[in-house]
Amino acid sequence: MLKSETLCEICEQNIATHTCKICGAKVCNICYDIDQQICSVCKDALCQICNKNLSSRACNICGRLVCEDCSIKEGESTICKDCYHNRRVDNT
Repeated sequence: MLKSETLCEICEQNIATHTCKICGAKVCNICYDIDQQICSVCKDALCQICNKNLSSRACNICGRLVCEDCSIKEGESTICKDCYHNRRVDNT
């Protein structure tokens, strides 16, 4: 490895060739999603509703990871917008 080369911050095995647009991590080809331009850690933490924002919690009904924009707080519970909408439709 050349002095100017940096190891991937995730696997610590391969040379980092990309920078994650979300967290700024320097990562290799294996730990990088070229289409989304994000590292594998951020990809695993993406909201499972919008697939754009990092999740902040899980829906208490379906268990999907959701971001602030795709969830609704009800007391101590977090409900994704899909479950919230489906619950409202079922109750009408």
